Amino acid sequence: MKLVFTGIQWCGKGTQARLLVEKYWFTLLEMWWEFRKVIESGTELGNKLKTVLDSWAQVDDTLGKEIMESVIKAQTAENIIFDWFIRNTWNKEIFDRVLPEYQVVFFQLSEEKAIERLLVRMYDPETWETFPAGVKINPKNWNELITRKDDNEAAILKRIDEFVTKTVKIVEEQKKEGKVIKVNADQTPEEVHQEIIKKLNLK
Repeated sequence: MKLVFTGIQWCGKGTQARLLVEKYWFTLLEMWWEFRKVIESGTELGNKLKTVLDSWAQVDDTLGKEIMESVIKAQTAENIIFDWFIRNTWNKEIFDRVLPEYQVVFFQLSEEKAIERLLVRMYDPETWETFPAGVKINPKNWNELITRKDDNEAAILKRIDEFVTKTVKIVEEQKKEGKVIKVNADQTPEEVHQEIIKKLNLK
């Protein structure tokens, strides 16, 4: 089973991915972590990526394609979750060509709820992980968490607009192809988890 998790920022897909990893032995690939591994490789490609991300800019198509295609082709596990890998047209083109059997789990959450969650989330500047409001320390490494400088309402609205104008259009195409499973993300984490289990026919 090859799953692509997608949804508006802070819809809870990361939490749900980790639950499936714990209970059903999925391999989880998170785009931010794969990018981090490229940076830590010290290669020319990694240095280019570090420069882009340090400036808070977006990764361009050429660089992104090179990284994404290599990550997908390297996977051998039977059950994989790709978190945040398909957000635009060229992302989809790579998956359609390299891994055509993938399915999309689309986490539906209102823009209002997403904004509410994003405005108060915390961020580990070393690992790039994000945490809910009220969490001050990353329990994995004891790093002090901060508020992201781009987690203001104007920046959040810009990212949400990009999600609506780009990613949602891709999801609509994937629906027509019969690849999309919808999940109501405006529930408790346990309710979302149970809905996923049911719709994926997991035992």
